Amino acid sequence: MAIRLKYIWTTVAVLLLLLLQYRLWFDDSGVVASTELRQLTDTMESNNLHQQQVNRDLLAEVHDLKTGTALLEETAREDLGLIRDGETFILFVDPK
Repeated sequence: MAIRLKYIWTTVAVLLLLLLQYRLWFDDSGVVASTELRQLTDTMESNNLHQQQVNRDLLAEVHDLKTGTALLEETAREDLGLIRDGETFILFVDPK
């Protein structure tokens, strides 16, 4: 009878240990969830840094457009096809 009781307590202890291990590794606050959250945070930080650089570039372009005429003229020529007085505009068209 004492040996059987020993096996029962050993089984209960092993089951409790397995339950605690499961909660440690796979629960919402476990190791796996923490690792996924850390990876998601790193990805978001990387995206934020990229977006901040894009924003700085756009702000620099806006500043150049407000203060200088060279970028304004370049943008007008490229995007709107504008030309100066006295310039000749030549359009090359591919035949169909």
